[in-house]
Amino acid sequence: MAHGAESPCRLCGSIVPIREMHRHLCPVCDEYAQHVALATNKGLENVLGELQNGPVFRAASRVDH
Repeated sequence: MAHGAESPCRLCGSIVPIREMHRHLCPVCDEYAQHVALATNKGLENVLGELQNGPVFRAASRVDH
């Protein structure tokens, strides 16, 4: 692939083609973050900050991705 055609997800770190990324998230993390934001009635950016710093999410995402 051409240079710059892939980028790491900002939550799980998996490498994803840029055309599949939304908000610098892989499709799985994007969907999960939207679900958490809706369930908690928090803004998406607030949820992303909490998820990025959450050791449980980071540990789980290494296994599931």
